[in-house]
Amino acid sequence: MSYRIQRGDTLSALAGRFGTTVSALAKANGISNPDLIITGNSLSIPGKSDSFQSGGASGGGRSSATGGSFGASGAAPMGEIPSSFGANASRLASSAQSMASSMNTTGWCAKGVNRALAAAGLNVNPLPSAYMYGNVLAKDSRFREVSLTDEQIKQLPPGAIIVSDAYNSPGNPHGHIAVTLGNGREASDHIAGIRTHGTQRVFIPV
Repeated sequence: MSYRIQRGDTLSALAGRFGTTVSALAKANGISNPDLIITGNSLSIPGKSDSFQSGGASGGGRSSATGGSFGASGAAPMGEIPSSFGANASRLASSAQSMASSMNTTGWCAKGVNRALAAAGLNVNPLPSAYMYGNVLAKDSRFREVSLTDEQIKQLPPGAIIVSDAYNSPGNPHGHIAVTLGNGREASDHIAGIRTHGTQRVFIPV
């Protein structure tokens, strides 16, 4: 997989974005000074086979669970949206709704969802940015990643986790994370309509 370096990119940020390390990126691209990368040059991403530029999600409007601009996975299209996702998802939706109602603020979506996960017995170590949860959940056997269109995301029943890419979230460098509540709503640090801007990854508790 190759990536064209954009203004403001750093090797450290790109390593976190693609689930690799600075040393692996430097070695794969013959970079002797990790603090110096040149805008417009292409980087080879170790272990990735797709090619794209910043902000470009593959799949023509699909949530980027299979090679978009933050992480990659073997997520498969879900097909028909079920009416529910089971007990773990129900517990997560309930705890997320309670947490969002009690917080009722903005700017703390990662904290709200992390607390909801803990309350539902699905503890995940806290992370500094919402978009970082994508790669963590993708490696967690308690969650299954699915590939959905934006319209399907809005139809999700309670208990799915939506993670949005930092680089495609307007005005928000940390991205966004929320738990679906059904009826087109989501809970994070407050309750709102489901957002489908940018690139989404969707995870279902199993």
